[in-house]
Amino acid sequence: MNLNSPEYPDLLKHIHNPPKQLYWKGDISILQEKICISFVGSRNFTPYGREVVEKLVCDLSLCDVVIVSGLARGIDSIAHEAALRHGLKTVAVLGTGIDIVYPEENVSLADRIVRGGGCVLSEYPGDTPVRDFQFPMRNRIIAGLSLGTVVIEAPEKSGALITAKRANEENREVFAVPGDIDRDKSVGCNKLLQTMEAKPVLSGMDIVRELSLQPSLGLVGGDILPKKALQVLEAIPKTKPIDTEKLAKNTGLDLSDIIKYLSLLEIHLLIYSTNSGFYLRK
Repeated sequence: MNLNSPEYPDLLKHIHNPPKQLYWKGDISILQEKICISFVGSRNFTPYGREVVEKLVCDLSLCDVVIVSGLARGIDSIAHEAALRHGLKTVAVLGTGIDIVYPEENVSLADRIVRGGGCVLSEYPGDTPVRDFQFPMRNRIIAGLSLGTVVIEAPEKSGALITAKRANEENREVFAVPGDIDRDKSVGCNKLLQTMEAKPVLSGMDIVRELSLQPSLGLVGGDILPKKALQVLEAIPKTKPIDTEKLAKNTGLDLSDIIKYLSLLEIHLLIYSTNSGFYLRK
């Protein structure tokens, strides 16, 4: 498709130097129909980075957004996998032609993204090989498709910071997850926060509130909550804080469901969390 095609994503069309052509596999219509949030970060991730991505994507799954990333090793792949695991569509933007998945180990992931209702996207024709300069160019597309970009574990010099810079230039929201001040992989995120080029993210709810996203998980209409969310709410006391493991034991729900419904209850201002990870009912 070209810039004049009706399927061309509106947000991307309005960036500086938008791709003149787009090639894709899968359902590209989701880029018009849903809000996109991009996840970028280090290829050499830590367990902390993996855990943070999983938690943020789980929270965002309440709002039926699309997760966009670059199919690279590390945080990119983790974000795509988390999206699929939590029932979200995800879009992989390639720095190669649409028929060449790089790295090769992600061929299966690319296939699952398409089969899961997402798409694989590139500005390069099908057999365009790997060239280093194409990947920084690819980052402007990741930022351009997204209402907000989330940076996790970025060293001082990284492609993730290029994406964040492009997002800022296009007046899109940039979020960064703070990290330890003595870790190389936290330097980029911490500097984004220090210079106020990004807003701090402590949970997915920070992104939900900042972008005014609307929860859709199981809502029948208005403020009506799913039965399981009400079950979690009833299990939370008003006077004695309770943690997620105790809630899972008391309700019989999976821990992943507990975390998801806690986020929904927080959005509706029915509960609040303490700094130590416990919850109280308002």
